[in-house]
Amino acid sequence: MKFFCNKINFQRVVNLAERISGKSQTLPILSSVLIKAEEGRVAVLSTNLEVGFEMSLPAKIEKNGMAVVPTKTLLPLLSSISDENVTMEGEGTALHITSLSSSTKVKCLPSEEFPILPRIKKERSFNIFSRLLASALKNTLSAASTSYTRPELASISILSPEKGVLTFAATDSFRLAEQKAATEAYDISILVPYKNAQELLRIIEDMDSDIEVVYSKNQIVFQTKEMYFISRLTEGEFPNYQGIIPKSFTTQAVINKDKFTSSLRAASIFSTRLSDVLIKVIAKDGLIEIRSQNSESGEHNSLCRAKISGEDVESTFNYNYLFDALKSIPNEDVFLGFNGAGKPLLMRGEGDSSYLHLVMPMRGV
Repeated sequence: MKFFCNKINFQRVVNLAERISGKSQTLPILSSVLIKAEEGRVAVLSTNLEVGFEMSLPAKIEKNGMAVVPTKTLLPLLSSISDENVTMEGEGTALHITSLSSSTKVKCLPSEEFPILPRIKKERSFNIFSRLLASALKNTLSAASTSYTRPELASISILSPEKGVLTFAATDSFRLAEQKAATEAYDISILVPYKNAQELLRIIEDMDSDIEVVYSKNQIVFQTKEMYFISRLTEGEFPNYQGIIPKSFTTQAVINKDKFTSSLRAASIFSTRLSDVLIKVIAKDGLIEIRSQNSESGEHNSLCRAKISGEDVESTFNYNYLFDALKSIPNEDVFLGFNGAGKPLLMRGEGDSSYLHLVMPMRGV
């Protein structure tokens, strides 16, 4: 194997691959990347046996071949090279990496021991634009559980009960995030593990292309001409959450997102370790009061103007959940829907039904 390529582009791909690679000390091959040179491109592959990743980039190939290189050696080396381009040449059990100002010989592992990335039959598939997929994942990941005690909650649900609309949803039972995206997908009901969806987001968030999604009963593939990402699917059934999303409200408010965010940020400074802030809607005055108190640091109280209809209400919420919802709302104004104390708060962009975040109040605070 021998090829010549741009160092920065190659390093970026290796960085993405390293995040997927396994960290097992008993299987050092999983802590490595497979570098494969052929047909005018060089590909970098990695796997942790649950997720597989491959990405290719243009290169000047003088000799086809492959090499398996430990990432703990390769990444620091690439970071240390200041030259624009590098040449890599495999020779026996070593890889020679040279640039204008440096030359390094890296020991490699047997390429025949590197796991083969699975390929699945293209029986069920759909296409989605990368930025649309990235936005949907970003807006729902924060609501997924990080505990695998209930694997279905530590997953992103991708559902398409009606043609033309793909629904992404996640919940940890304390909040729920739902993002709808327009696609031609239909009759889909799959669960992608939270950690795997998180890695997929890191890979595609700067892409600007269509992504083909191919899935089977147990696995799902996201692919472009340059990228291949395969993940297992979570077994189980996502909660039927539609019934808990309120259709009407006893109190409705529309508030400027920036002002609401600033007031919450100030209140969070004086919150307790439970991250609690009190939200009080004063309907007749058109005000939302945000209050927090901490016996050690002090207390904070702020008032925000809002368009309000309905009854007065007050509830205590985890401010982190509110921040997560606000970060996912692109609108200038935010709609808040209440149904009394002790009931969940619905948040979405004013006039926008494509995204919603449902936050349960904190009890006994």
